[in-house]
Amino acid sequence: MNKTIIYLLFFVFICKLSVFSQETDDLDEDAIDFAVPNQNVEEETTDEACQLSKDAELINLLNVKLKKFNPLSKDLEGQPPLTDDEIKHKSIRFYADQLQEQKSVNIDIDKFASLGGATLASLLDRSSKVFLKHPEKCEFFSLFGDSIIGYYEISFDQILRLYATAVNKNNKIAQEFIRTQIVPSPMSLDSAIKSLYDDYGYQQNIIESLLPNEVRTLFFGENSMVSVADVAESKLLAFSLLGGRIKKQEENEIFIFVPDSKKGLLGSNETIVISGTGQIYEVPLLNIPLALNVMRSLGFNAKVIILKHVYIDRRSSCLVGEGGLWYHFQGNEKSVGCDFLSNTIKSIKSNTLIFGQDYPIFKESIDRVNEIVNNKM
Repeated sequence: MNKTIIYLLFFVFICKLSVFSQETDDLDEDAIDFAVPNQNVEEETTDEACQLSKDAELINLLNVKLKKFNPLSKDLEGQPPLTDDEIKHKSIRFYADQLQEQKSVNIDIDKFASLGGATLASLLDRSSKVFLKHPEKCEFFSLFGDSIIGYYEISFDQILRLYATAVNKNNKIAQEFIRTQIVPSPMSLDSAIKSLYDDYGYQQNIIESLLPNEVRTLFFGENSMVSVADVAESKLLAFSLLGGRIKKQEENEIFIFVPDSKKGLLGSNETIVISGTGQIYEVPLLNIPLALNVMRSLGFNAKVIILKHVYIDRRSSCLVGEGGLWYHFQGNEKSVGCDFLSNTIKSIKSNTLIFGQDYPIFKESIDRVNEIVNNKM
């Protein structure tokens, strides 16, 4: 056969082989690619991993009959008496061995905090098959008997809600976990100030329970009772004691305006608080000494500005007179009383604090307030 014909046949064979190989590759790709468009498989897997178990699954686990652990059983005869820790560890292993074939359950930490009595005790015996979900993340806490393993960060509002549930249900395990193994997420400056508004958002006993006895004695005297009016400040104190911190900002400073006297004050009893971000707050029933102690412990640069003279405009001002009584001057007219809150805020916004008699004393702070507020406006 002619060499040219042989080479030609060989070339045709190679081409066909190449085409066949390409078609096979395409077929393989088509055969394995059945993904739904615009669907992230990794996200779907993560969502599934974070799912909570149905109530029926939890009930089924609680209904599993277990042999009770007996630290005085014959199997342990002749051995030295067990310590409390040894009894705890052996009992956990004893129950875990009986549950090897059982399905694990994932429950919300809120649900765990709401359990008490016999139900909680039954759950703890089955701790090897129980995982508690973080309230804000796809993360699970492991139970080891009556202990929750690990340290976690949770927003302070969630902590208070969980703790209130645990106290009301007398769940001591959840209470101890929150007090000793949870750190509040960092809070912004303005969020911390806003928290001072809410004296009635949580029961008095909830906040008291979060504060150690020595701290309550230091801040509230021998009876260690938190006043209803001081719940908001105490809540911020609890945030600090739990290891909470304020997000680092250049604006981590506050200025509190207070009247030199309370005689003759008109209107409401709010206290003016200005944050380094330029926000003006009217905080009701503020316990200023307590609030200052807490805020300074959190790293605030806190300043108090005491006013005995509020310059409103050319014809109008408020001034402390005889016997510490506030008077309002309008031109040549003088009347008893002053709406300190409204007039001081007006003076702050109009940058007329510099015309008051107190300006030389608090010049640095007032100048800084004017700078902050003017930049904000």
